[in-house]
Formats: sequence, C-alpha cells, structure tokens
Amino acid sequence: MKTDYKKYLAEGTLIIFSVLFALFINKLFDDYQTNQKKATALESIEKELIRNQSILQNWKEKHIAVRDRISSIINGDGDSLKTELQKYDFLNLGVLTDNESLIDAILINTAWESAKSTGIVSEFDFETTQKLTLVYSLQEVLTDRTLAKILDYYFDTSSHDMENLEPILIQFQLRFWELTGQEELMMTVYEDALEQLNK
Repeated sequence: MKTDYKKYLAEGTLIIFSVLFALFINKLFDDYQTNQKKATALESIEKELIRNQSILQNWKEKHIAVRDRISSIINGDGDSLKTELQKYDFLNLGVLTDNESLIDAILINTAWESAKSTGIVSEFDFETTQKLTLVYSLQEVLTDRTLAKILDYYFDTSSHDMENLEPILIQFQLRFWELTGQEELMMTVYEDALEQLNK
C-alpha cells in the first residue's frame, strides 16, 4: 500500500512537471512569435517613416517656393508673376507652383494602422508608442486639414475673382505659411521618431 502511494505520488509529480514544462515551452514559443511580429511591425513602420520623410522633404521645398512666389507678388517684387497671373480670368495655380503639382505623392500610414489593428502596438514601449502616435497624428493634421483647407480654398469660386487678386493671394500666403511651418515641425518629429526606433 505504501509502495502504491509512492508510485502514485511519483506519477502525479511527473504529470504536473510535464504539464508545467509544456506550458513553459508554449509560453516561450508565444513570446518568440510576439517578438517576431513586434520586430516586423517596427521595421515596417521605420520604412514607412523614411519614405514619408523623403516625400515631405520634397513637399516642403516645393511649398516654400510657392509661398515665396506669393510673398514676392504681395510685396511688389514679383511683377512678372503678377502679370502672368493676370493673363487668366481665373487663379492659375500653375503660375505659382511653376507648373508642378502641389502634391505629387501621399504620406501613408499603412504600417502604423496594421500594427494598431493587430494589437502589436501594445508590445511597444511607452516612449515609442508616444512618439509614433504624435508622428501619425501630426501627419493626419497636415494632410487632412491643412492641405485640405488650401485645396478647398482654391476650389472655392470666390478664389478666382481676379479683381480681388491681392486679398486672395494674402489668404493663400497665410495658408502656405501654416503649411510650411507644419512641414518643418513634421521633419523634426520624423527625425525624433526614427531616432527612437533605432535605440
């Protein structure tokens, strides 16, 4: 009877150990998979930020040039530009953009949205999450509000009343000052986020 008790105790201990060991191995495997997903997500976000940073640098150069052309017309230094604008019975944005598009590529947030939808963002450390949230929030403000306001104003019929060219240009100048200021801030925020990702 005593031998049976020892036998059952040994078998029970072995079963408990086997179950705990299996749970431990399972946990290690789950942690490994989570770390792989986290690394993939962070790598994708980093590539996305580098791409967006390059696009934004191009935007910023173009938009500063537009802002400066508008300022020169308002300040009376851009008579040839003003004369060129007055040739049309509408505000020809091509004169101000040097016949280039205002936006030739878009800033994306696919990697960030994927990381959020899969829940892997919860594995990021607090500072990384904070910096990435700031980047993508400011990016949204820049594209969905500031640029949208410029385009809305341009497509408003009152913006093509060439008799009121100077007030119209002042409105555009203000909007482009806001845009280029936000683009400058975005460049700093991109750098900050990329530096955090490379720690």
